[in-house]
Amino acid sequence: MKKNSKNPQTRLILLAILVGSISALAGISFWKVMQGPPQASDATLLLLPEPRVIADFSLVDDDGQPFSLERLKGQWSLLFFGFTHCPDVCPSALYDLAQVRKTLARNDPEKTNNLQVLFVSVDPERDTPRQLNQYVNYFDPEFIGVTGPEAQLAPLTLQLGIAYRIEDHEPGSQQYNVDHSASILLMNPNGQLHGVFPAPHQSDSMAAEIAAVIN
Repeated sequence: MKKNSKNPQTRLILLAILVGSISALAGISFWKVMQGPPQASDATLLLLPEPRVIADFSLVDDDGQPFSLERLKGQWSLLFFGFTHCPDVCPSALYDLAQVRKTLARNDPEKTNNLQVLFVSVDPERDTPRQLNQYVNYFDPEFIGVTGPEAQLAPLTLQLGIAYRIEDHEPGSQQYNVDHSASILLMNPNGQLHGVFPAPHQSDSMAAEIAAVIN
């Protein structure tokens, strides 16, 4: 892989994202230690001590419609950041999220109606709205695909503690990889970061903890 020596600004953005990710995880871990051991050995949700306020952003959904912070308000949201050419992590996470929705729908349909699932692509070069629509519909027709320019994605991921790095490639190439965080984020109806489900994910535990939080 070639080193990108021509774009120091991009390297600084990526470094900032990594620092933000480390800081976010450190804050969650500190709070967890202060609270004592978890009540159940299969607990998966790490709640922030205080929900994190997120600045507005301007992205686009898989129908080509604007997607901003306003669309995270009024209901709970699960966010996963990845890309449609992902060979393993993204399909696994979206499968788990589909199972979460099925479990909630079976146990309490009202909670399912109050929860949206978003797949945010950090690979806008390949992941057009049409590509995202086909991809997320494979897992669940109710899933929403979201993407946008790096100028919008980078600040958003920095706020949320998500790290990603796009492999250097020739313009127009379809053959490159994207490294990214594997956590699933829980946003509250105020559009704030409420908690994090770190990988690996357990759909049954996630569904139970989401139901408890929504209550």
